[in-house]
Parts: sequence; structure tokens; C-alpha cells
Amino acid sequence: MSWGALCSTLLLAAQSYIPHPAMATGFDFGSPVAFPVYLSANYGEMRGNHFHSGIDIKTQGVINKPIRAIADGEVVRIAVSPWGFGKALYLQHDNGTTSVYGHLERFDASIERYIHERQYAQKRFAVDVTPPAGMFVFKRGEQIALSGNRGSSGGPHLHLEVRETNTQRPLNLVARGMIAVKDTIAPRPLMLYYVSVDTVLGVPIHTVRQRYKVRTQGAGRYTVDGGTLKVAPVGYFALEVEEKKNETSNPMGVYAIEERVDETLNFRMTLDRIGFDVGRYCYAAALYPQARHSRNGVYRLVKLPHNALPVYGRPALEGLLRVEDAESHTVEMLIADDCENRSVLRFTVQRGLEAPTSLPTTGLPVYWDQEFNYRDQGLTLSLPRRTLYESELLQIKVRDTLPGTYSPLYEVHDAEVPVFGAMKLGIEATAVPERLRSKALLATVGRDGSRSAAGGAWEGGWIQIETRSFGRYCVVVDTIAPRIVPQFKNGENYSSRKTISFTISDNFSGIDTYTGTIDGVWALFEYDPKRAMLTHYFDDARWPTGGTHRIELVVRDGKGNRSTFKGTYLRTPAAK
Repeated sequence: MSWGALCSTLLLAAQSYIPHPAMATGFDFGSPVAFPVYLSANYGEMRGNHFHSGIDIKTQGVINKPIRAIADGEVVRIAVSPWGFGKALYLQHDNGTTSVYGHLERFDASIERYIHERQYAQKRFAVDVTPPAGMFVFKRGEQIALSGNRGSSGGPHLHLEVRETNTQRPLNLVARGMIAVKDTIAPRPLMLYYVSVDTVLGVPIHTVRQRYKVRTQGAGRYTVDGGTLKVAPVGYFALEVEEKKNETSNPMGVYAIEERVDETLNFRMTLDRIGFDVGRYCYAAALYPQARHSRNGVYRLVKLPHNALPVYGRPALEGLLRVEDAESHTVEMLIADDCENRSVLRFTVQRGLEAPTSLPTTGLPVYWDQEFNYRDQGLTLSLPRRTLYESELLQIKVRDTLPGTYSPLYEVHDAEVPVFGAMKLGIEATAVPERLRSKALLATVGRDGSRSAAGGAWEGGWIQIETRSFGRYCVVVDTIAPRIVPQFKNGENYSSRKTISFTISDNFSGIDTYTGTIDGVWALFEYDPKRAMLTHYFDDARWPTGGTHRIELVVRDGKGNRSTFKGTYLRTPAAK
């Protein structure tokens, strides 16, 4: 059979290899917007410490677009936060699902009034409320909110999820046909990585040995340069894939990848029903640090020892490639997106790659399924069982004290090695003067010398933190108070304005709390960390117009440094 005929056969066979889920009966979803659905992100896109749990729908570059219920349902949760989804609504439906709408600018007027009262009752901007059953009920297509850019959003869009109500697992709503998206573009493999597995001091060391550019051989058919690839006795592949939709340049995530060796299934990954409790295993599914430095997904075609993702099927196929003979073997990788577009990458391998000469020869063996404790040279480190995704040969180095710090610089392994669970790290801090101990904390130091707050507090001569990051750590102090800049002139007449605002910032440990009052009474200020902005929407029912109002803002950072602003503004009654 010719190569072209073989690839055509494989593309047809891929339909049976990688089935798409059938949408269960009872699902009748409409569009949440009144304009064509174009995505800036899809379900399963790799986001470092999690998979994207829904789809991001572009809102034509602006906020305040009407958002509609995708099915009949009632609001079961209303959440407001400076982070995450920002302002979000959760609608429960009779078909066993819950739809989630995130990054909203404003809720429906009735919900907005309700949540406003809850915020004043709790004296908090960030609230998470379960309204009484039946209070807010909507029909499919009814407006529930206006789109926005709130929370951890990089631009105006709607984040939409559909979850199983009982488990709260988000579903791949495009792959399941719940939302229609125009997509005729097949996934495109860009780069193939080969990773050998060698054992040093009893620890399996994963080393990226080779990288191969992928080239096309026709529609949906790909191979790699170099002829037959030389591999080690034990190893696996990783694949960088470009996935896009029609009429958008945003990178997306693939739906499934399958690897066959000599026509025998060796690995399969299908991205659907990923619960929030296992989302952090995204680090195990991706090849780091390559994935961190690419806009595309870089998928590790192996299941690491500590990886509880439910995406590999049962029984899970490990994906290790063991080549024990001198024969050549055929590897086929089938790649599918959530709209059933598919590609095939095919090449041959043969044993012939010897062990790398750059393997470490020293270090502390840390096994992913065993507890590890270290204490030496003013550093303590404790890793509970299952803190790591795989066993590591831990490297710890002590460097000289940097200017303006109060301890040596400790290099704790490699910052680009991801960590699953929290580990405890402590540094001796007896060099901190007593007058500064309340301001002491740990900092991480980048290779460029930049410093970031890691947290912690001085106690008994040590500063300890819980962290999920290896890296370079030292002891520092933060004595500088936050900065408050009013975005108005003191005593200015604000009768024709709807808001009054401040920008707030902190040089190191970060904004911890803020409290605003008007005429001595707690006032609601909405916090937007992206713009470092605090905004108060005038509430003339609480502070009637007429005369001068006193406004006070107190902001504290993570080490208790405090700044206060006191001023006034004028708000006169509207002319009749």
C-alpha cells in the first residue's frame, strides 16, 4: 500500500480509534450570545496548573453585551471576586447539568440588587451566595447578565461552562455538541520530542534527548525529518500541537491524542469530565518546561506515576516505549480536535540512542510516593508523600547572601520542575533585627535578580512557608506601605458622576486588605487587580445627595504596612 493510501486509511480508521461522546438526551442548549460564537479558548486548553474548564466566547472586543441563559433553569449560586471568574452566575437545569457564566460586568437587575444587599450585609466586596430556591428563574434565551472583563480575565469575553450537577465535573461542551462552533481546521503537529528514561541512584531521570520538526505530507498527514529515529531502550514521546478554529488566531487545546506502535495501542488521552480536584495534574500531562514556553499544548504521551487524571481510559496505558530489539518499529499518532477534525503523524523508530553523558551523578533521591525531610545549613524542607508527580534527584545549593537580604540564597532544585502538593520550606532568620521581625518574609529570586514575595512570618528564629514551587529563596523584609492615589480632586463636585475611584498598589508583599468608609459608614468598593483600581458606585439611597461627604480609605499590605487617605467630595441633588 502506498504512503498516501495508508494515511487515507488511517484517517478513516481514526473515527473508530478516537470516538467523540454522544450528547445525552434531554440536552437542549441555545447560544448565550446574540452574535456568532467565536472562541478565544476551548475546553481542555492547558493553563499551567489546570486545564481550561469551559469555552471563552469573544464578545466583539467590548463589555456589556447581553448574556442569555442557554437553557431553562434557576440561579443556585452567585459569586463575586477580584480573581478567578470575577462576577459569575450558576444556573441549574432539569437535565442534570449546571451552566456557569464568568467574567460578567453586571448581573440581571434583580440579581444585582440582591447581591448588593448581601455585600453590604457582610461588609465585603467578595461574596459567594446561594440564593433561596426559586428566587431567580430564567427561561432559555432570557437575559441574565451583561458580559464583562472581571476577575482573572485577559480581555472582554464570556467564560461558559456546562457541569454535571451531581459531580460538578465540567464537560467538553463543544465535543458533546452542546454549543456549535465553526471549525474545519485539523490539528497540526509542530514538534516531536523524544524523552529517554535512565536510572541514577535509583531515581528514573527523564531527559529530553531529541526534538524533531514535523513536516506535512498532504492534508492531515505528517511525518518527521531524519528518517528512522534512534531511541533509547526506554523512553516516550511528547508532541507540540497547534489547534485553531475558523476566523480566530487564538491557540486552542486538542481533544484527544492516540499513539500506536506497530498497530498496537500504546497511549490514549481524551480530554473530558476533568474534575477540579484533579486539574493540577495538568502539569503531569504536559512536558515541562517546553509547555511553559509555548503558546500551544505540548502533550506528554506517557502517564507519570503520580497522575490521577481520568483522561487515559481504563486500564490506563502508560505510553512508555520499550525497544528491546534491533528492528525498526512504526509509530502512529492520531490527533483529534473537539469538532472531529483529525490528523495523523507517522514515522519509524529503532534502538540506537545511548545513555546521555549529562546525567546528574549526585543529589538527594526523593521518591514521589515517600515522605522526604531535609534540615541542614539553615534550611528545612519537608515533602509529604505524593508531593511530586515523579521521583526526583533533588539538588540543593547554598549561595552567598544578596544585598538587602538576611540569609544566604538557597537554590532548591529547579524552578521549572512543577510540584503537585504543598511542601514546607523554612529558612533560618536570626539575622533579622528584632525591630524588623514583624516585617520579615521569604522571597523568591529569579535568574535575572528580580524578587517576588513568597510569604511567611518570623517565628522562633525561622520563617516557614508552604509552597508548590521549587526555586531560589532568601529572607527579606518589607517596610514600605501601600500607595493610594485618588482619581479625583479633593472636594470636587461629583453630582453628575456615577463613580468615585482610587488606584492602589504595593511594592512587594501585595495588597492584603482595604476598607473604605463614607461619612464614617462602611462603603462598598469594587476591586479590579488588573487595573489596581478601587471603584465605588454612588448609592444615593444610603448616602443621600446634598452637601459634602467625608471619604476615608485604609489599605494594608501582606506585612501589615498601612496607608490612609482622607478627603471629601460634593454631591448635590439632581436639578428638577
